[in-house]
Amino acid sequence: MNIKTATIDDSQRIHQIALAAFSRDQVPKRLIDEQLAAGRVTYLLAEVDAQAPATADFKEGAVEGTQVVGFLSYRAILDEVDLSFLAVDPAFQGQGIAHQLMQAFCEQNNERKAYLEVAENNVSARHLYEKFGFEIYARRDGYYHDGQTAILMEKNL
Repeated sequence: MNIKTATIDDSQRIHQIALAAFSRDQVPKRLIDEQLAAGRVTYLLAEVDAQAPATADFKEGAVEGTQVVGFLSYRAILDEVDLSFLAVDPAFQGQGIAHQLMQAFCEQNNERKAYLEVAENNVSARHLYEKFGFEIYARRDGYYHDGQTAILMEKNL
Protein backbone atom coordinates (compact mmCIF):
# COMPACT_ATOMS: atom_id res chain seq x y z
CA MET A 1 0.00 0.00 0.00
CA ASN A 2 1.07 3.53 -0.75
CA ILE A 3 -0.16 6.81 0.76
CA LYS A 4 0.01 9.86 -1.51
CA THR A 5 -1.42 13.36 -1.69
CA ALA A 6 -4.34 13.75 -4.10
CA THR A 7 -4.46 15.95 -7.16
CA ILE A 8 -7.49 17.24 -9.05
CA ASP A 9 -7.27 14.13 -11.24
CA ASP A 10 -8.20 12.02 -8.21
CA SER A 11 -11.46 13.83 -7.45
CA GLN A 12 -13.78 11.36 -9.21
CA ARG A 13 -12.37 8.37 -7.33
CA ILE A 14 -12.53 10.26 -4.01
CA HIS A 15 -16.18 11.00 -4.70
CA GLN A 16 -16.92 7.36 -5.60
CA ILE A 17 -15.39 6.16 -2.33
CA ALA A 18 -17.31 8.77 -0.34
CA LEU A 19 -20.60 7.73 -1.96
CA ALA A 20 -19.90 4.06 -1.24
CA ALA A 21 -18.69 4.59 2.34
CA PHE A 22 -21.20 7.16 3.62
CA SER A 23 -24.96 6.85 3.83
CA ARG A 24 -25.45 10.01 1.77
CA ASP A 25 -23.52 12.40 -0.46
CA GLN A 26 -21.59 14.07 2.36
CA VAL A 27 -18.68 15.05 0.11
CA PRO A 28 -20.09 16.39 -3.18
CA LYS A 29 -17.76 16.16 -6.18
CA ARG A 30 -18.00 19.91 -6.72
CA LEU A 31 -16.68 20.47 -3.17
CA ILE A 32 -13.81 18.03 -3.69
CA ASP A 33 -12.87 19.78 -6.96
CA GLU A 34 -12.98 23.21 -5.30
CA GLN A 35 -10.92 22.08 -2.32
CA LEU A 36 -8.24 20.43 -4.46
CA ALA A 37 -8.08 23.38 -6.87
CA ALA A 38 -7.75 25.93 -4.05
CA GLY A 39 -5.16 23.88 -2.16
CA ARG A 40 -6.71 24.65 1.23
CA VAL A 41 -7.66 21.05 1.99
CA THR A 42 -5.30 18.10 1.76
CA TYR A 43 -6.56 14.71 0.64
CA LEU A 44 -4.39 11.73 1.47
CA LEU A 45 -5.05 8.69 -0.70
CA ALA A 46 -4.43 5.03 0.02
CA GLU A 47 -3.46 3.08 -3.10
CA VAL A 48 -3.15 -0.67 -3.51
CA ASP A 49 -2.02 -2.92 -6.34
CA ALA A 50 -4.65 -2.88 -9.10
CA GLN A 51 -4.79 -6.69 -8.93
CA ALA A 52 -6.45 -6.53 -5.48
CA PRO A 53 -10.11 -7.64 -5.27
CA ALA A 54 -12.43 -4.83 -6.26
CA THR A 55 -16.01 -3.74 -6.58
CA ALA A 56 -17.49 -3.57 -10.08
CA ASP A 57 -16.79 0.15 -10.55
CA PHE A 58 -13.47 0.08 -8.74
CA LYS A 59 -11.19 -0.38 -11.77
CA GLU A 60 -12.35 3.01 -13.05
CA GLY A 61 -10.02 4.63 -10.50
CA ALA A 62 -7.00 2.49 -11.42
CA VAL A 63 -3.85 4.27 -12.57
CA GLU A 64 -0.64 2.52 -13.72
CA GLY A 65 -1.18 -0.64 -11.72
CA THR A 66 -2.62 1.01 -8.62
CA GLN A 67 -6.08 1.91 -7.47
CA VAL A 68 -7.27 4.31 -4.81
CA VAL A 69 -9.15 2.51 -2.02
CA GLY A 70 -9.46 5.17 0.68
CA PHE A 71 -8.95 8.81 1.54
CA LEU A 72 -8.56 11.16 4.46
CA SER A 73 -9.07 14.92 4.15
CA TYR A 74 -7.91 17.66 6.47
CA ARG A 75 -7.37 21.39 6.71
CA ALA A 76 -4.32 22.76 8.54
CA ILE A 77 -4.26 26.33 9.82
CA LEU A 78 -1.18 27.45 11.72
CA ASP A 79 -0.75 25.06 14.66
CA GLU A 80 -4.15 23.35 14.36
CA VAL A 81 -5.51 20.74 11.99
CA ASP A 82 -9.09 19.67 11.40
CA LEU A 83 -9.65 16.12 10.15
CA SER A 84 -12.72 16.34 7.92
CA PHE A 85 -13.34 12.93 6.34
CA LEU A 86 -11.91 9.43 6.46
CA ALA A 87 -13.39 6.81 4.13
CA VAL A 88 -12.40 3.41 2.78
CA ASP A 89 -14.07 1.62 -0.13
CA PRO A 90 -16.39 -0.95 1.52
CA ALA A 91 -14.73 -3.74 -0.50
CA PHE A 92 -11.45 -2.95 1.26
CA GLN A 93 -12.59 -2.21 4.81
CA GLY A 94 -11.09 -4.21 7.65
CA GLN A 95 -7.63 -4.38 6.06
CA GLY A 96 -5.88 -1.62 8.04
CA ILE A 97 -6.26 1.05 5.37
CA ALA A 98 -7.87 3.60 7.68
CA HIS A 99 -5.13 2.94 10.23
CA GLN A 100 -2.43 3.70 7.65
CA LEU A 101 -4.20 6.87 6.53
CA MET A 102 -4.42 8.01 10.17
CA GLN A 103 -0.74 7.23 10.70
CA ALA A 104 0.22 9.34 7.68
CA PHE A 105 -2.08 12.14 8.87
CA CYS A 106 -0.43 12.18 12.31
CA GLU A 107 3.07 12.14 10.83
CA GLN A 108 2.30 15.00 8.43
CA ASN A 109 0.84 17.14 11.18
CA ASN A 110 3.41 16.64 13.90
CA GLU A 111 3.39 19.35 16.58
CA ARG A 112 -0.15 20.49 15.75
CA LYS A 113 -3.33 20.12 17.75
CA ALA A 114 -5.79 17.95 15.84
CA TYR A 115 -9.58 18.05 16.01
CA LEU A 116 -12.29 15.84 14.57
CA GLU A 117 -15.91 14.95 15.01
CA VAL A 118 -17.48 11.53 14.69
CA ALA A 119 -21.00 10.18 15.05
CA GLU A 120 -21.55 8.58 18.43
CA ASN A 121 -22.82 5.38 16.79
CA ASN A 122 -19.73 5.04 14.54
CA VAL A 123 -18.01 2.65 16.92
CA SER A 124 -15.28 1.49 14.53
CA ALA A 125 -14.19 5.05 13.71
CA ARG A 126 -14.25 6.06 17.39
CA HIS A 127 -12.15 3.03 18.26
CA LEU A 128 -9.60 3.94 15.56
CA TYR A 129 -9.34 7.53 16.79
CA GLU A 130 -8.96 6.38 20.39
CA LYS A 131 -6.15 4.02 19.31
CA PHE A 132 -4.36 7.10 17.98
CA GLY A 133 -4.79 8.92 21.29
CA PHE A 134 -7.73 11.18 20.48
CA GLU A 135 -9.86 12.07 23.49
CA ILE A 136 -13.44 13.31 23.74
CA TYR A 137 -13.77 16.96 24.74
CA ALA A 138 -17.42 17.70 23.86
CA ARG A 139 -20.68 16.31 22.49
CA ARG A 140 -23.30 17.86 20.20
CA ASP A 141 -26.63 16.15 20.76
CA GLY A 142 -28.82 15.78 17.68
CA TYR A 143 -26.11 17.24 15.45
CA TYR A 144 -26.42 14.99 12.41
CA HIS A 145 -29.30 14.83 9.89
CA ASP A 146 -30.47 11.53 11.44
CA GLY A 147 -30.46 12.93 14.98
CA GLN A 148 -27.20 11.26 15.99
CA THR A 149 -24.92 12.91 18.51
CA ALA A 150 -21.55 14.21 17.34
CA ILE A 151 -18.55 13.35 19.48
CA LEU A 152 -15.79 15.97 19.30
CA MET A 153 -12.26 14.67 19.82
CA GLU A 154 -8.81 16.22 20.04
CA LYS A 155 -5.16 15.28 20.31
CA ASN A 156 -1.82 17.02 20.46
CA LEU A 157 0.16 15.43 17.64
